[in-house]
Amino acid sequence: MMNPTTRRNVLIAILVALALLIAFLLWFFLRPKPKPVVITPPVVAEKPLPTAATKPTVSQEKTKKEQAVRVASASLQSASKTFVERYGSYSTEADFANLTDVLPLMSKAYAATTAAYIATAVSPKEYYGVTTRVITVKVDAQDDAAGTAQVTLTTQREEAKGSVQNVSVKYQDIALTFVKEDGEWKVSNALWK
Repeated sequence: MMNPTTRRNVLIAILVALALLIAFLLWFFLRPKPKPVVITPPVVAEKPLPTAATKPTVSQEKTKKEQAVRVASASLQSASKTFVERYGSYSTEADFANLTDVLPLMSKAYAATTAAYIATAVSPKEYYGVTTRVITVKVDAQDDAAGTAQVTLTTQREEAKGSVQNVSVKYQDIALTFVKEDGEWKVSNALWK
């Protein structure tokens, strides 16, 4: 038990701490709020906008042409990748669905030839499957005015013969020839190398 002097000192310390806490809380809640500081941006003289008579510089024209070529090339690359990954993936269980899936991506003539092949083709009795993944796409030639293009793709092909566990991997290139039909790039020939 505490003696009376210690008890009195502890009580005084508690009262002083309580008084300091009340004083701090009163100061915190009743202090004047600071006024917000408004920062005004410096006045900068604006450059006049170019008029319609202003001709683009040579570098601007070159940049626009390069961008147009990149956009056209990108759509060609995307179409190539989609076509090859579907066209090159086959399973005896799917019954030439890979070729049927890419008919809309083919030119009219190539689609007719492929449809005729599908109508007469017979799947092997033994299981066979191949999954094709595109590794690289290279646009070899592109002539928008003529509506022709050549693209070479490098692929990784996983082939399963006899069963799905008997898998071998090989790397194979495929060359695609494109023509423009109705404003869209269509595959007119595909040749595995």
